[in-house]
Formats: sequence, structure tokens, C-alpha cells
Amino acid sequence: MKPRNRGHEADPLITTVTLNPMLDKTVRVHGLVRGGITRATGTGMVVGGKGINVSRQLRMLGVETIATGFAGGEIGDLLERLLDAEPLRHAFVRVAGMTREGVTYLDDEGILTGVFEPPHDVTTEEVGTLVAQCGEFGKESHWVACCGSSPAPAADDAYARIIQAMRACGVSTALDSYGTPLRTGMEALPDLVKVNRHEWEATFGERLDSEGAIVDVLRAQRARGVRVAILTDGAAPCHMAAGDQLWKAIAPRVHTVNATGSGDSMLAAILYGLEQRWEAGRCLMFGVAAGAANAAAWEVATATRSAIDALVPQVLCTRLS
Repeated sequence: MKPRNRGHEADPLITTVTLNPMLDKTVRVHGLVRGGITRATGTGMVVGGKGINVSRQLRMLGVETIATGFAGGEIGDLLERLLDAEPLRHAFVRVAGMTREGVTYLDDEGILTGVFEPPHDVTTEEVGTLVAQCGEFGKESHWVACCGSSPAPAADDAYARIIQAMRACGVSTALDSYGTPLRTGMEALPDLVKVNRHEWEATFGERLDSEGAIVDVLRAQRARGVRVAILTDGAAPCHMAAGDQLWKAIAPRVHTVNATGSGDSMLAAILYGLEQRWEAGRCLMFGVAAGAANAAAWEVATATRSAIDALVPQVLCTRLS
């Protein structure tokens, strides 16, 4: 399958994989009336998914990227048309199931209420097609980033298989997931792992209630062969281990408008820094600033370079070792 390319002729440098994308609708209301009729004051649609957000932010930073994953049915058609319109380069594997939808209700007080449909099923054959496609894209890419959840048990090992295939051809990989896809993906030893603290605890049943426990987890990942290990915790400090260095970063204070995709923007910015061969601390500061810049705007994963650079000096970054 050839990537659908609208206005981007150069080969991609970073491929992102989203197994479980979503058509994300926002409905603006004065307030929700339970058991009654609520009239919307406005609506909007965007393609959601962690890897798609990473690609979206990379594009804002001037990095050539391609987004892949699964898409199915009429919603999958709409998903591709919306990405064409951005434009965001993509090449999804078409599946028999219908891509899910999610609806977020935004009221006048800024309170968000989301309802997400269950994901579609996928077959082992469809997973095999995606893994093979990623192998082709890997020939052009510096990084392949595997992001988000799995839609079905048949896809739970997809990230692990992609990471293994990329290692065989010398392509760097990043993993940002949770549950079984995180567990199996880590066994394949990606080059970079970024995970939220709560998702780590839920996946591995391990409490990370102190900085010492976080440091131990990061060092253990480095000892196993992960080049860059990152643990985020919302507005709390973020920790990163890279080489023999360990860092802690505190994000600048911003007025949060929409925190959705902040972790994805952070990952994109860190990958950008690694592509520029920045040292680890600078990559982390740039990533944390990108996450804060994303949270300060309604549109997801569209922070400009200037907006990120403006926040970098406000990131408090400390080298722990």
C-alpha cells in the first residue's frame, strides 16, 4: 500500500503507528440535561489517536512524518478525508471493522464530558498486513513510534512485532502505550519508552509513590537496553533516564485550556530533539515545554516552535545523576 500524500513529496523521517484511532467530535452546549434534550451551540471534528497527535506535532516542527494504523468503514473514510484536509500524510491499513467515534461535550464552564465508543475488532491477518507495511516504511524512517492502546486481543502484540522488525533493519523505535501492548512491547526492547505513572502502575501492579521508586524503574529500563526511559505524571515532575544521566523536569505553569495530547506533543518534541542530536537535558526541557504549550491551547498537538521555545526557559530541569 502506498502512502496517501497530499503535497508532501519527501520521504518520511518518522513513522507513527496508532492501532486504535478515533473520530473525535466536540459538541458545545450550555449544559447537559440528563433525561432531556440538550441543544448544541456548536460542533467540531478531528482525528484522534496518540500516534496521530505525535505526527501532527512533528509536522508543526517541520519534521516529515507519516501516520499509519487501522481504519475501517465509513468512519475510517471520514478519518482519512479529515487527515487529507489538514494535510497530514497517512497510510492506514483498511480493516473490516468500523473505526470508533468519541463525543466530548464542552459546557459553558469549560467542563468536558466524554463518551467513547468501544473499538472495532481486528484479525490476525490485518495485524500481519500492518506489521509488513511498517517494515516497508521503516526503510525510509529514522524512527517508528508505536502509540496508544490496542483495539482487540489480536493486536496486543502488534507493537512488539513492529519493534522487533525495526530492530532487524536498524531503525529506532519509541513506545507509548499501556496494558498488554506496553508489557509485550517493552519485552521487544524499544529504544525509547514514555509512559504515564498511573498507566505504569496499572500495567505492572507496581506503586511508584516516591521519587526513589521512579528512579529505580527508569534505571531498570536502562539496564535492560532501553536507550531513553521517560515517566510522566501529569502536572507533577517528569523523569527521564538517558545514557548514564537521570533528569527531573517541572513544567511551567500555564492556563490549561485542553490538556488532551500533551503527552503526545511531548514525545514528538523529544523525538525532534533526538533527531537534532541535542543532549538529553535539552530534549527533556523542549518536550516538557511542548506539553505545556499544547495544554494552553484548544487545538491538539499544534503548538508552534515559537510557542514552545517561549516556555523552555520556564522549565525547571535538574540533573539527578
